[in-house]
This record gives sequence, C-alpha cells and structure tokens, in this order.
Amino acid sequence: MADASSRSVGSKVAQDCGTQWHALSVEECMALQQVTAEGLSKQEAAARLDKYGYNELTPPPKATFLMKLFLQVNNILIYILIAATILSAILEEWKEVALICAVVVINVSIGLVQEGKAEKAADAIKNMLAPNSMVIREGNQFEIPAKELVPGDVVALKAGDQVPADVRLFEVARLSCLEAMLTGESNPINKNITPVAGDAALGDRKDLAFSATMVMDGDGKGIVIGTGDFAEIGRISTMVGTVDTMKTNLMVQLEIFGRWISVFVFIIAFAAFMLAHFAHDQTVGDAFKSAVSIAVAIIPEGLPAVVTISLALAMQLMARNNAIIRQLPAIETLGSITTICSDKTGTLTKNEMTVQKIQTAKSLYDVTGVGYMPDGIIQDEQGTVVGKEGVETMRQMLEGSILCNSSGLNFDGKLYTAVGYPTEVSLLTLGLKMGIPDIQGLKTFKESKPRVNGVPFASEHKFMCGVHAESTAPGAATIIHVKGAPDRLIPKCSKQAVDNSMTQTAPMNEAFWQEAARKLASKGLRTLAVCRAEWPASRRNEEMDASVILNASPFLTMMGIVGILDPPRPEAIEAIKVAHDAGIVVKMITGDHPETAIAIGKMLGIVDPAAAHVRAYTGPEMDKMDDEQLKGIVLDTNIFARASPENKISIVKALQKKDQITSMTGDGVNDAPALKAANIGVAMGITGTDVSKEAAKMVLADDNFATIVAAVKEGRRVWDNLVKILLYNMPVNLAQGLSVFFAYVIDLEAVPLTAMQVLYVNMITSVTMGLMLAMEPAESDIMARPPRRKGKRLFGKLVMWHCVFVTAVIVTLVIAGFAWNLRDNPKDERRVSAVTDDPRINEARAEAFNVLVFCEIAYALNCRFVKHTSINVKLITGNMWCWVAIAVTSILQIFLTYTPGVNDVFNNAPIHGASWARIAVAFLITFFSVELMKAFGPKLLLPIVQPILNCLCPLQGPDRTDAETYEHITFVATAPSTFGVPVNRQSHNIVPTHGTNQPVDSHARVTFNEKPKTQVRDVPLQLPGNDFPSGSSVQQAPYPMNGMGMPQMGGMGMAPQMMSMQPPMGGFGGMPMGMPGGMPGGMHGGTPFPNAMPIYASSPQMVFLQ
Repeated sequence: MADASSRSVGSKVAQDCGTQWHALSVEECMALQQVTAEGLSKQEAAARLDKYGYNELTPPPKATFLMKLFLQVNNILIYILIAATILSAILEEWKEVALICAVVVINVSIGLVQEGKAEKAADAIKNMLAPNSMVIREGNQFEIPAKELVPGDVVALKAGDQVPADVRLFEVARLSCLEAMLTGESNPINKNITPVAGDAALGDRKDLAFSATMVMDGDGKGIVIGTGDFAEIGRISTMVGTVDTMKTNLMVQLEIFGRWISVFVFIIAFAAFMLAHFAHDQTVGDAFKSAVSIAVAIIPEGLPAVVTISLALAMQLMARNNAIIRQLPAIETLGSITTICSDKTGTLTKNEMTVQKIQTAKSLYDVTGVGYMPDGIIQDEQGTVVGKEGVETMRQMLEGSILCNSSGLNFDGKLYTAVGYPTEVSLLTLGLKMGIPDIQGLKTFKESKPRVNGVPFASEHKFMCGVHAESTAPGAATIIHVKGAPDRLIPKCSKQAVDNSMTQTAPMNEAFWQEAARKLASKGLRTLAVCRAEWPASRRNEEMDASVILNASPFLTMMGIVGILDPPRPEAIEAIKVAHDAGIVVKMITGDHPETAIAIGKMLGIVDPAAAHVRAYTGPEMDKMDDEQLKGIVLDTNIFARASPENKISIVKALQKKDQITSMTGDGVNDAPALKAANIGVAMGITGTDVSKEAAKMVLADDNFATIVAAVKEGRRVWDNLVKILLYNMPVNLAQGLSVFFAYVIDLEAVPLTAMQVLYVNMITSVTMGLMLAMEPAESDIMARPPRRKGKRLFGKLVMWHCVFVTAVIVTLVIAGFAWNLRDNPKDERRVSAVTDDPRINEARAEAFNVLVFCEIAYALNCRFVKHTSINVKLITGNMWCWVAIAVTSILQIFLTYTPGVNDVFNNAPIHGASWARIAVAFLITFFSVELMKAFGPKLLLPIVQPILNCLCPLQGPDRTDAETYEHITFVATAPSTFGVPVNRQSHNIVPTHGTNQPVDSHARVTFNEKPKTQVRDVPLQLPGNDFPSGSSVQQAPYPMNGMGMPQMGGMGMAPQMMSMQPPMGGFGGMPMGMPGGMPGGMHGGTPFPNAMPIYASSPQMVFLQ
C-alpha cells in the first residue's frame, strides 16, 4: 500500500493504483459494484449516497479580498514606503505622509484592479455536468437529479443525452459519444462492451462513456463507475484547481530588483543619516528627515505603476488584435516563448471535417477549401481544374454520399454549422462544391429522390445504405446507395465505374481500390467508399438489415473513394513558418491517432514533409516513461498523439525542466490543466470551452493560431520597452537621491531637492516619460531574433552602466545648477534644513528641480533607441506620444514653478531667464553626452569598467528556483492503495470530497501474466474455491508491524483490508477482512462488511498472481 504522500503526479501512478474498469469484463464490473442489470435497491442507493456523497465536483478554495490585498502589499518596495510613511508621521511631516500614502494606495489599487479576476475554471467544469439522469433501480426506470447517482447505479443513455457520470457500458445499440473535449477526437466514438487493454489511451476505451460528454446516436445502458471528483472530468477539475500559478520572469526579476534596490537604499540612507547627524551636527529628527528624503528619492515609486499601466496598454492593444490577455505579466512572458505546444483539433485545424481527395477509376482528384464553407474547386493530379460538365458527372457518381446521409448543414448568413456527424456533413459540403446551389438545394435534391428503405450505420458492419427512388413518380426505379469503410465494401463490388461515366462499367479491380484506400489512409485521411446498384422494386419494402450486404454475393458498383480530413488552417501554416523564423519550436499534442497527427504535422510544417519516417509518441508510451526518459525525448519530438490530460502536463513540465518557456494552446476540457501549467496557456475564444478559457492566460478571440505569433511579437516589444523603462527609471531615481546625498558630502548650504519634489518626479514625470517609452513601436528585426534566454535579467550590465554614467551626469548638473543659483547668497552660520522655506533657497531648488526634470526628458529621448543613435528621423516621427508627454511635463513644470501657493507646497520659487538658459544647456549636455556614450562607450569605456560590472552583475545569473519556476500540480490518484481500497482522504488533505471511482466490493490488486505484457487488474477476493491460480507467488509485505500484529501504514494505523493466505481461524481464506472502526472515514468508512469477524494475520502478505 501507499500513503497519500506517495501518490505522485502523473497518469501512470493514477492508472496503476486505480481500478481499470475498461479492462474488466461486464461480469467482473457488476461483481465489484455488487449490482445486477436490474439496478440497485432504493435502500442501497441511499446508503451509498450517504457513504460516497453527491455526484458533483468539489469547488476549489478561493482567495479572500484580504489575501489578495496582502499579495499586492507584500512587496519590499511597498514595505520601505510604508516605513518611510511611519517615520514621516513621527516627524510630523504631513505633506510627505499624504503623498507617500497616495503612492502606496495607487500602486496597490492598480494591482488589485488588473489582477482581480478569480479562478473560475472548476466552476466552468461544474456547469457542464448533466442536471438529470435516467436511472434503473429495482427494475424500474425513472429520472433523478444526476448529482444523486451513486457507484453501481445502472443508467440508461440515448441520443441527445449528456452522460451523467463515468459509465462502464454493458448494453449498446449503435451508441456513439462525442468526446472531443476530453480526447481531441473530432468524430463521435462508436461504443461497444468489449474490454480493452489496461494501458489503453482514453480515446480507445470504447467500453466506457465519460461524464459530461454527449451521446450523438443510439442508446445503451451502463454501470456507474466514477462519480464526482473521481470521474474523468472531475480529475481534470482537480488538476485545474490544484495548479499553482507560476511567477513570470518579469515578476521574478522585479522581486530581485526590489531586493537589490532596497539594500542600496538602506546603505545610502544610513550613510546620509550618519553624515547629517555627526558631520553636520543636525539633530536626530533633521537627520532622519534627510535620510527619509534620500530613501524616498531613490526608491522608484512610480515604477510599479508604470509597469502595470504599460502592460495594461499592451493588453488593450492586443485585445483589439484578437488576443485577450487575462493576466498582465503574461504579456511579457509571450516575448520569451521558445516552444508552442498546440492541440490539433480546433486550434491548428478547423475542427470541421473536409473532403480533400476523390479517387475514381480514372484519376485522383484534389478538393480545395477548408471546413464547411463550400468554397473550393476540384482539380486533377496535374492541377487542371475540372470543368462544369465533369463536376456534374462526378456529382452524379457520388450522389449516394448525399442521399445516404442522416446529417445536416445550417447557414445563418455568415457561418455554416454542422448538424450531426462531422464526416457526413463534409459530404454535404462536397455536394455544394459539386454544383448544388445552396442548403435549400440540398433539401430539394434529397426530396427529389426519396428514401424508401435502408440500414443505419453501426460500428459492427461499418457502412450505411439507403434505397432511394430515382424520382417522386409512382413506380420509379430504385437504387441502393452504400457508403462505408472500403475494407468492407470493396469485396462486395463486382463492377466499377470507368472514365467517370455513369453508364460505362468494368469488372472490379479489387487490388487497385485496396491500394488506393491504403495510400489515402497513409496520408491521415479517413476513407469512405461510395457504391451503388440497381434494387428490384419487389424488394423495396422488405425488412432490411446489414445482412443484405454482408451475406450477398458481390453485386455493387464502385463509384469512388473519398478522403476526409480535419484540415489545417491555412493561416496556421504561415504562422508556424514565422514562428520557426523567430526560433520558436511548434509541437502538436493531440488525442487523435498517430497517423492522422503525423499527416497534419507534415501539412503544417511541424515536421519535415519529405521525411519518410516521423516518430510520434503516444500517451500509453509516455505513461511507461519516468521523468528522465520523458525529458530525453521531449525536445526531439514534435508530435505527441493519444495524449491524456496528464500526458499534456507532463510534456509541458518536461519542457520547462529543459529550460524551455512553453506556451500551450487548446480549446477542450482536456486541455485545461496543461493550459494552466504552461508559462502561457492560450485558449480558443470561439470554439473553446469555458473551462479552457478560464484556465488560460490568453484567449484568442478569432481562434486563429496566427494571432499567437502576433502576440509573441507584441510580447517581445513589451520586454524591449520594459528594458527601456528600467533603463530610464534607475539612473534618474539614483540621480535624485544622490543629488541630496552628495550635497552632504560636499557640504552644500542646503539640499537641492526636497521629498515632495522627488515624489512628484517619481509619480508624475517618471510615469509620463515611462508611458511614452511603453508606446515605442517594435523594432524592425524583432521577429528575426532568437527567443531571449530563460531568466534573462531586466537589471543587466547595460542598465548598470547607464546607472553609473547617466547618474553622474545628472547629479553633476543638478548640483551645479543649485550651486550656481546660490553663488551670490552668503552662507548661513547654521545649516539649512531639508525643507526650509527660505525664498532664496526655494529659487535655487526650483532651478535644480527643473534641471532634473528636463535632464530626464533628454535622457528619455536617448532611451527610445537603446543601442542605436537617437539622432535620426524616427526621433521625430516614430512615436507621437513622445511629444505629447514632453508637452505635458513641460507645462506642469511651468505650473509648479510660477503658480503661487502651489510652488510653496513643492518648495519652489519663480526663476529668471538665466536659470532657463542653464536648464537648456543641461538638457543638451545630457542628450549629447549619452549619445557620445552610445557611440564610443562600447569601444573605449566598457572594456575599462567590464570587470567591475561583471562583479556587480554576473554574466550568467542563477536560474529560477523550482519553487519560482515549476508550479506544484497535485493529481488525485484514482485509488489510494495497491489493493484499491480507499483510505481516509481528509487525513491527507486531498482536494476531492465528492464521489468515487472505486468498487463497492473489496478487492485485491492482481497481476495476470498475459502475453506479451503483464496487465494489472482488480478482481474480487472471493475467488472460486478460496484458491488462487496455480503459479501465484506470495511476497512478504514490506511494512513494519504495530502492536496488534498488523502492518503500520505510515501513520494510517491499522489496515483492515489486509488478508492472510493462511487464516489462523480457518474457513476465511480469501475473504475480505475488516475491523469495525479500524479505519475511520474514507470512501469505505471502515470495513465493507461491518459484521465480519476480524482476522489478524501474524504474517501479512501481498498476493501477486502470475
């Protein structure tokens, strides 16, 4: 047995621990659930409902408002501002208190507004569950709320129903279910009652019907085997609800930056306090004011707001281009994507089956067009378009595909939508391409050749036939039209149409048609043969079944074979090419068959179209791999087929562990866990389920794969602009604080800037200029670069060098302007405080204040082009918001300098023309000195300072920790122990609390040696004759014993489900054991047999049958 902590992530563990209902016979399933085809008694159903709970999903815990508020405040920069507020309040500097509080409130409010969307994915899944179900109890069939279903209930299903729980089918009649949301399979799955291999992929478990899927045709009955959280959709809900949101690189980098700047602020503020108090004899209070002033000056209070608003602006821009971002930091992550993992159905393809090939005895034809929209032409192998007369002849040859068709096609004036089976709908679209004018024309055509008899499609015989009159006239001749699997119909044909003629036939060339069908299938196409024959009028009303074809001698005429595919989106092909040019790898992860996935992959360019052999790994193959094996193949494999939700997450996590920044796209419920686990989850807006949209970080409003590539380009632009913003903010913030600090160092008469002035610059000037930089357009080569490496720092050597150089320039100019203005002012006997209202000092501060702001404006122009000169035409024409920001900032500076009352608040005073001349010179010095640094710095200065920068900012910083990079995904094992007997979930903090997928009968874990591989199965312990099959092996259970002679199970206490091969009391061999109260709670609530005599095994053993 395994305790809860050992129930690890992954479908392999879940599968090994759970009951493989799909691998058991109907009789075994009924025995395990202690039920017959008559259903449960009402008393037993009530008891099981009380034991297992409702058939509903457990809602995930949601963060409270206070928790969300704490997450926004839990930032070291915010903590420093709060501390500065407290100190300012102690010193009764109420203007600073008010402004700093406003800064904190603004930053936190912006964060709450932008990140306030609650996680609703599990709720979206919950809304998908069926509200009612038809149940059979005590032999009576009646309807009950689906949430009242219990394990062992017998349910009846019919076309149009939503499956209410996971069901093991035991009776089917042409039953088919649409499971695209779980498996990615476009077509309905024909169900049967035959057991399949234990390791069969989800889409191959045709003896099961899954909760929340739709019954498309037929009817059937089955035993409920999984309810609530333990149904397949419940496991997905649990996976979605227990995925922790990953920190993006931007979030990590800002945290790192915050820690470094905090340390620097503390050091400088402490040094300033010591200088002010000891070197200049300031009081402790005034020294604190000086230290607070410097700390507030250096901290980039406006940076969080600039970053958030910049991301919000990018989000709005992307929304206008059909990419809806649900989490702001995801925008930046888009720019670093190295791998896009995409679902096939509905994402790379249209999810609209389309006839692409027509094989006749004369030639192979291509049919253009994608989806149900009837736009397209028919052309031969040489590319010659078939003329109108030829198309009409082909329509007559293939009219059976339209007449022998139970589906429909609707048109609302904009879109064509399917009614019925996608494969049949594709044949109706083909009819429109072959000359039938419109939807009404299809109806008219069918009515002109009425159906008089027929046999519906069934998976057992793989064809459908209809007897149709040639006209509505009485006594009209009748034709039998048959369409179906070529392997079934080719042997039933005696003739074939030749030269695309309805009147010319030749003997059937069976080998030709078998080879033609094989070639089409090898390209991933679904093939349907279309046949016809004259039908005697005397037989038009006789009762028909499949035997009229199967038991008859060959009599049909082969008209042709059509090849059908859910084709790639044309725009996806181009987008994948652009992604490859940008160094991004595209991988397809689908629930479809490997052959189909490879064919689509070649069409899309995901794999080499000319490759003779392409390796595609399937879900069952991945289930057998450990983490290291999966990591070994994940980079070199671009196609994964028959993938389960767990497989998708495993692939995403393996890629992340290989240092890949991964995007996952999808539209189904089965995609939701992987969407949330990926660095960027991308859902489809039109065809996507609510579940996938809520789990994703981005939603494509147009379902266009190409939109992802455009979003990646925008993400790269956002990163570039964030670098520009940081490149701008850090030097100017340092200049503000160090201007005050060096005023103490060089013993100026007063500090050149006050806390109010620097707070204003941080929150107004820096934000205005920062937003201007955020609106910079993308550089021309942005999609020709490779993706930036994982963990790339915002605060790198480039920013560090600018901090040194630009800070020195601006500090020099600010102090020079301040000192120049004071040159005629005699020095006081005492030092002027940081916030003195002396008019002459305020005038000098006004000049220093304006020098600072206009130097920042000049430097913002430099930052628009980081590695290239800003002296070019684009400086004027490239970004109109640049000049808007400069105009707004300049007007505000004039307002703050000359407006009475306002300038007093900011410790300003009016300045004269000479001061403005010096400000203009400072502007030009800043701009041209930075441009000279760009031109000559890399060649002359950088080699000198490179060793210092490498020490301060190592070339390769540490990667993210696992806690930062890889989210923790808790999978709910489908059974908690090797015996399959559930333990108390609550004692191990497992999320699910509703339902089960375990047998109601106790059972052992049995391994049968079935060549060529071993299969694990669950069987009842009550084996015939209380014996185990010959050759069974017995092994000692590797558990320590407790004081009662029972195995100690890692804190779980006694294990009442253990059994003894040699019972000491006799007569109980192989009987399920139980101990009243021995194992509380759980899904079994102790022993399944409350009155059973407890059996104590002196030597507990585990049984392995071979």
